[in-house]
Amino acid sequence: MARRNPQSAIRNPQASADLLFELGTEELPAAYLPDLIAQLAQDAKTQLQAARLSFTSARTYGTPRRLVLHVRGVAATQHNPPEEIRGPSKQAAFDQNGKPTAALQGFLRSRHATEKHVKLVASDKGEYVYIVKPATTVPTAQVLPQLLPKLVAGLRAPKSMRWDATGFRFARPIRWMIARYGAARLHVKIGEVTASTATWIGAPLRSRAVAVTSIPAYFQLLKKAGVILDHEERRRAIEASITAVAQRHGGRITPELIEHGLLDEVTFLVEQPFAVAGAFNEKFLRLPRPVLLASMAKHQRVFAIEASGKLVPEFVAVLEAAPGQPTRVRKTIERILEARLQDSELFSKEDHERLPLDKMGEGLTGVVFHQQLGTMAEKTVRLRGLAEPLAEAWQLTEEEKNQLRRACQLAKADLVSTMVREFPTLQGIVGKHYALDSGEPAAVAAALEEQYLPTGASSAAGRDERLTKTLIGSALAFVDKYDTLTGYFGLGIEPTGDQDPFGLRRAAQGIVEIAWKIHRPLPLDALLRQRGSMPPFRAMEPKQVAQIGHRVQRYLLERLYTFAWPKPAPSNDTIDAVIASTNDDLVDVMDRIRSLQQLAGHPVLLRAAKVIERTRNILKGSPLRQPTVDPERLTEPDERTLWDLYRAHHEEIARLTQARDYGAATTKFGEVFFQPVHDFFKTVLVNVPEDGLKQNRLALMKIINALYTDRIADLSKLSILQQQQESP
Repeated sequence: MARRNPQSAIRNPQASADLLFELGTEELPAAYLPDLIAQLAQDAKTQLQAARLSFTSARTYGTPRRLVLHVRGVAATQHNPPEEIRGPSKQAAFDQNGKPTAALQGFLRSRHATEKHVKLVASDKGEYVYIVKPATTVPTAQVLPQLLPKLVAGLRAPKSMRWDATGFRFARPIRWMIARYGAARLHVKIGEVTASTATWIGAPLRSRAVAVTSIPAYFQLLKKAGVILDHEERRRAIEASITAVAQRHGGRITPELIEHGLLDEVTFLVEQPFAVAGAFNEKFLRLPRPVLLASMAKHQRVFAIEASGKLVPEFVAVLEAAPGQPTRVRKTIERILEARLQDSELFSKEDHERLPLDKMGEGLTGVVFHQQLGTMAEKTVRLRGLAEPLAEAWQLTEEEKNQLRRACQLAKADLVSTMVREFPTLQGIVGKHYALDSGEPAAVAAALEEQYLPTGASSAAGRDERLTKTLIGSALAFVDKYDTLTGYFGLGIEPTGDQDPFGLRRAAQGIVEIAWKIHRPLPLDALLRQRGSMPPFRAMEPKQVAQIGHRVQRYLLERLYTFAWPKPAPSNDTIDAVIASTNDDLVDVMDRIRSLQQLAGHPVLLRAAKVIERTRNILKGSPLRQPTVDPERLTEPDERTLWDLYRAHHEEIARLTQARDYGAATTKFGEVFFQPVHDFFKTVLVNVPEDGLKQNRLALMKIINALYTDRIADLSKLSILQQQQESP
């Protein structure tokens, strides 16, 4: 029986084969890997499609030492359709004797064509030279060696480096490559590294080359060596192993370390995970829990264990492969962790010698918030000022006002502590513990921790887990974010695209989250007036301050489109309608949006929207110069009826609006005006020649329209109006 040629699959234009590409590197930073893996997948799909290479699926994997692309079912042939490429005009392409000019010859060279590919095509501007290239096919094995280096060159990392004479840049030096298409090895070169037939297995200092004979064999040998290539599978395996170790020691892994990303980080630090238990001196349990966990996570990346909700003096570490001398390795980890925990204990002791917290906060005069916005001490003063109008709007008691003032004064004091300088992520948390140790009220201490909330993205389901929980903490978190947002906007620094170095988008989103959580008035106009008396606004003209305030307000309102609303979430046109109306109170805006969304699909909303649409349309086309209605000029029965209905019901609709019963106000507005406005437009002509009569009727339209749009929403922006017009 004849042996099958392994290259036959490649030669057959109807066949397909898998692509395997492994990029072996020096240790890639854990923070880089998730993005690199995602980029590799997306860019590979894009470039394969651009190269007209069909494929079935593409997956990417990553460990600290390798990035892997596995594409299934890549077509064996690249099919290039025929092309017609326009060149110079006939006049420019040929001389008087009909011979090719330098212009035509240069065009042909640039397109790798000859005169036999040329034809003339007539157009309304004359005849032009076209190159006609017939359809071609290219074996995929010839396309991929050019595609793969471009793919790697396009991968972006926070920092890249050059490491050989070619000047090729990547996140870390490339040490080996494998590139296979089916059974064939591809001749790929990146920098000075050429793809080979071997991968490398084992820790960096004792790794060994292992021959790869086929794509299936590659995955089998990695699995046999204990390398978990799939990062998602590796995360699950690590979580299962550390959980099992913790359970054997009578506890569980502390949930904070899982939630705050230590498990994700460790997943990208190892490729052959091996869990080992260890212990530390029980005396370190006296440290505040967040400090102890931060020390363990930052320096040793070990997982703390708790039992019955309390920390125990044990931990789980995840190593790169099983060590030859596990006891020695465990003791080394314990010795290093002991030293780090002693440092944390010393930091705490030094800080407590500088308490109380308000005394520690005197050092804020030397901590710059921003060169043009002053020090953290000056920011503290601004927080105190902004707290006053907020306290009035929230109707805080005198005790609560004093707690908020004190929280503002102490808000940034822990930034000068040794502990926060060592563990910046503990800002606020350290402040809370030091405030309690200084004898401050519990409400003030809790606010110091909550000022930095919410953290990260939240969903409607999980919002409460990362949000403020106390009244004073919510107030402090709001004024802190509002001061930052307005301060940078005042300097002309605003987020653009993906550029947001000062976290202003996160601050604005946090304000919206707090607004929904606390559900108390957030008077943006009053807060802006207070902020206007502070730097950098103090030296500005009132008009300029108002313009900046308007930009801040618009930016906050734009966050409503991405806010995690409770289901059913409002549609964009509902948000459009509400923010087209008055919006000086952010919480009120959110209430109106929610109320209108709850009316979605109800006939009452359509009736109210039709009233707004028809009155708006007539006002849009004619300038209004008469501010009030003159009842004596209302001569037609239907306009008199409309006026009488307005007088009879406008106070009730205004009362419902004032009480923020927007659903009832919308229902009443639609019920009262829908049919009478329809009758009015059937029998009454607004745009009459007599200007006085015309202005009086426009004024009537205006007061009906404004009764709703001035305080609730411009319903003419709702898509239900367009849908009704488009329906048969």
